[in-house]
Amino acid sequence: MNRRIGLVFAAWMCLAPWGLAGAQGANWPAKPITLIVPFPPGGVTDLVARELARHLTEGLGQSVVVENRAGAGGNIGTASLAKASPDGHTLGVMTVSAISIAPHIHKSLSFNPSRDFTPITNIVNTPGAVLAGVKTPYNTLPEMIAAAKAQPNKITYASVGQGSLPHLIAEKLAADAGIKLTHVPYKGAAPAMQDLLANVVDLSFESALTNTVANFQAGRLKVLATTGSVRVPILANIPTVAESGYPGFVAQGWFGFFGPAGLPAPVVKRLNDIATQMLHDKAMIDRFEKLGIQPDPSSPEQFARFLQEQDRIWASIAKGLNLQLD
Repeated sequence: MNRRIGLVFAAWMCLAPWGLAGAQGANWPAKPITLIVPFPPGGVTDLVARELARHLTEGLGQSVVVENRAGAGGNIGTASLAKASPDGHTLGVMTVSAISIAPHIHKSLSFNPSRDFTPITNIVNTPGAVLAGVKTPYNTLPEMIAAAKAQPNKITYASVGQGSLPHLIAEKLAADAGIKLTHVPYKGAAPAMQDLLANVVDLSFESALTNTVANFQAGRLKVLATTGSVRVPILANIPTVAESGYPGFVAQGWFGFFGPAGLPAPVVKRLNDIATQMLHDKAMIDRFEKLGIQPDPSSPEQFARFLQEQDRIWASIAKGLNLQLD
């Protein structure tokens, strides 16, 4: 699929100007813009999208309204963007789960990431973490891996469900480290975290740090490592997995800015300019970093290449697990 993403993007760059008259200049935006978020209000995706909507409203002189279309792990909202008209009045903040993971674990999706979207820019990356209960005997990632090698399948870990990003992060680490862990899937982040804090499970793999920092600072859990490419400022003393003996390991969430396929190139450029300007603002960077998320502005071309790499990474992991959730 990754080659198709690149080919579709190249074709889009050549063909997109056809829509210029209807969606650019004085005619665009001709009405309020809908920004689809495929998750409920109140989460980090929603928070980031609302900040983006505010800046787009200011930059375009037209209202940008966030519309939460939650369900099916983000697939419902993602599908609605795929079906939208490419006139620049329906956009979306989509995530790794639907764009890069779902195609490899669901037999039937109503959208195809390689042909149904126009990449505008990545917005933020959300490094996750490997967490351990306070009663576990290990305090670092190498110590946990040594314990897992000594007793295969004895160490349990929580995730928010089969095929979720935390599940795949855990299995990627297990494969890279040559260990076997026992997966305990939960129906959501809250019960998974509750059982980690109660020492029902040994580990938890998080794809965002929203709930991690407060519990760590209160001494209710251990953070063995973070899973991004660099350390997280709010957990500056915690090494990454890569620093802990697995160079090149990066497994994290991201929220990207997309339009439906066929979005005209001039519209994409204008949207990219506004979004990346927001992401270079120091005050914005500071606010995001306090939430454990890292701004990642990119050109549409850079974002398309990023999507190719993400597709390759998660396809490989899903294939190794032989996951099919339909």
